[in-house]
Amino acid sequence: MTTSPDGIQDSGTVLVGTFNEPGELAPPLPASAGMVLTRGWAGSPEVLAGTGPDAPSWLVPGRAGTPSEGRLYAALHLSEGQLAVLSPSSPAAGDGVPQDPRYDVGWVTSQLVATGGSETCHADLNPSGTWLAAASYGSGTLTVVPVLADGRLGQPVAATAPGGSGPVSARQQEPHLHFVLFLDDDRLLVTDLGADRILEYSIRELTDGPGAAGHGQPAFVHTLPPGTGPRHLAVLPPLPEAGIVERHLAVVGELDSRLHLLDLDSTPEGFREVAVVPTCGQDQDPESALENLPSHLVLSPDASLVYVANRGRNTIGVIRRSGTPELIAEVPCGGDWPRHIALGHAGGAPTLFVALERGDAVVGLPLDADGIPTEARTRVTVRRPGFLLPNL
Repeated sequence: MTTSPDGIQDSGTVLVGTFNEPGELAPPLPASAGMVLTRGWAGSPEVLAGTGPDAPSWLVPGRAGTPSEGRLYAALHLSEGQLAVLSPSSPAAGDGVPQDPRYDVGWVTSQLVATGGSETCHADLNPSGTWLAAASYGSGTLTVVPVLADGRLGQPVAATAPGGSGPVSARQQEPHLHFVLFLDDDRLLVTDLGADRILEYSIRELTDGPGAAGHGQPAFVHTLPPGTGPRHLAVLPPLPEAGIVERHLAVVGELDSRLHLLDLDSTPEGFREVAVVPTCGQDQDPESALENLPSHLVLSPDASLVYVANRGRNTIGVIRRSGTPELIAEVPCGGDWPRHIALGHAGGAPTLFVALERGDAVVGLPLDADGIPTEARTRVTVRRPGFLLPNL
């Protein structure tokens, strides 16, 4: 892996996690596999290989210097959710790696662990690489699994979110967990899109055993405005040049099309909301937010901009951090239904890569001198892409 002076990974390749379920059928076309390896982003990108488990819609690289180093972990978006442990493939015969290079993405599945939930959609490692946490949207299940000394996974612990709901009846009749984020080795945040809240768990308390007081219950519940539908999170560092001296937690509201900024260092009983900014241009029709459904967010290398993918409008919203954050641009994403975005380089140029779930493609949007994404310059066909990992 190479990194440019501005801190963005150089994307000679992009590994794509998808919603595809090849199952036990004969090897599918590489572009329709579970994981798809692409290359050539400096000019004309192409699919190099495809293989992997079913529906690995989120990928988590192991952390350097920890038991997880050298592994890749995948959340499998299936009716019976699983976590996959992936190991580097070897050219040696007899290790289960297809000899045809079209089906070798560099990783093979070495372990599958049931999450105890349905539609497992996201996972995260703690900083020490000793615990893997996962959220299952369909069942509202949080799963935490110890990472063993060899990088494999131990016995999972599953907890069901406390009952809750929200005002958007079509999406909020019950808890729907969507994202997990470790703040440190013990403190874990979990978004509940179905009940407009962020659940905070202590790994130590969660895994002390069924007899422990409060076992399976969150340590704190951080409430958000009704109808927010919190989806994804990111920690925003201080930005002194913009007058921001605190860490903020950025929360994408899938149902209200807003980015909620919370003071991460306020009392743990409830993060204080410091700002709310739209992720897209506001229409006169207030119901339009329910059709936009923003998905993922990433932070620019200098931490001054936040990029948010708007699925319904097929755009990327660019939000500038300042004393009063503002939406400074909304640009086309290059196709249909931007599920995930990631920063990298295409031929040395800073680029925002976009997974177009319904457009069956991955595209690259070069960034201009101000960090604003421009028109898509590169494109490759991949069926149902859900996650992008530049140059692992």
